[in-house]
Amino acid sequence: MRTRSIVYPFVVTVLVLPGLSSPSLAQDQQIVDTDLVRVRVETIATGLNHPWGIAILPDGRFLVTERNSGDLRIGTREGELSEPVEGVPDIFRYQGEMSQAGLFHVALHPQFSKNRLVYLSYSQPSSEGAGTAIARGRLVDDSDSPRLEDVETIFSMNIHDSGGLHFGGRFVFDPRNNDIYLAIGDRRNMSRAQKPMDHAGKIIRIADDGDTPPDNPFASDPEKDELIFSLGHRNIQGIDINPDTGELWANEHGPLGGDEINLIKPGRNYGWPMQTGGVDYSGAPIGRGAVVEGYEPPVHIWEKTIAPSGLAIYAGDLFPQWRGDLLHGALVAEGVYRTRIVNGKVEQSELMLADLGRRIRDVEVDQEGAIWLVTEHENGEVLRVTPEEPVATGTIPGQPPPATGAIPGKQKE
Repeated sequence: MRTRSIVYPFVVTVLVLPGLSSPSLAQDQQIVDTDLVRVRVETIATGLNHPWGIAILPDGRFLVTERNSGDLRIGTREGELSEPVEGVPDIFRYQGEMSQAGLFHVALHPQFSKNRLVYLSYSQPSSEGAGTAIARGRLVDDSDSPRLEDVETIFSMNIHDSGGLHFGGRFVFDPRNNDIYLAIGDRRNMSRAQKPMDHAGKIIRIADDGDTPPDNPFASDPEKDELIFSLGHRNIQGIDINPDTGELWANEHGPLGGDEINLIKPGRNYGWPMQTGGVDYSGAPIGRGAVVEGYEPPVHIWEKTIAPSGLAIYAGDLFPQWRGDLLHGALVAEGVYRTRIVNGKVEQSELMLADLGRRIRDVEVDQEGAIWLVTEHENGEVLRVTPEEPVATGTIPGQPPPATGAIPGKQKE
């Protein structure tokens, strides 16, 4: 189902404050009907270099990463963007249009208001090439030059290589104990996802200082890496914890077709590459099928490639119609997929905001319940979604029609 949008342009005048770069101001607002609610989509900022992750600060400003340049910026609701924050770790950036390396996700420590700690995932350079890493530092923005201080790398992937693909990089804090769940891709080497001493193709769990939680599923198994929480993943770029149930959910890129939603359980093997609903980009089969005995089955497989990136389980107050729903950014499908899961099955599925024509890279929810999006473009944007008014009628669409996979010539992940 394609959404309908009405565009209402407006003009904004703003004062540029010290320490802020020339603002990329909000250009317009669009009113869009979805199946359950009419929404207003506001363009907050533009001019970002392939933004990848966003975190909302307690005062209403935001942090946003730029993957290709490796920059972190502070933004305001008026669309002003700071100069790059100093102290961000150096990144590995494999040259070429198809490279997925760079600066990835950003998140605040659950006690940020007290400790000011900001966490970043990125492709860490080394003599062997690169691997996914997490660093943290204390944000200081009391001058014209915002910076991270006391920066330290708390996790480094244990095996690096020279490839530029499938870093994963999305992570989430567990609010119950501050542990971190980090998704790492298979680095475009599918066999690595099943190797029990290799971080590639895994979700790893670490404490907020990088230590190993003692109750990790393989903490006492000498034949498996102690940081591994789950294995058999291809390339996860969306992960979140349901605040009502504590469940860990992820969306995952399939190859050609076979994008998945998974409920992540400790120690489980999700089967890649033996279990997949997709095929190789050449059309050749992979594995033994979409559901294979001995592996944890996916909760849902999209028949049409959407290329999911970013995931927020909605728990805000502005959209009570969406409470508990999973909101997935979609790169190839160009929109936000809303899925409602009941008793382990997708009961509602809706592609929203498709008429905007934006590759959605990340989805976050602020303290008020508004939804923030970043768009994966060279001239990337930050968007904010709020309710306009309820829609009285409408039906929930079924699954999209079967398709063969990604759009030819368009980068999937």
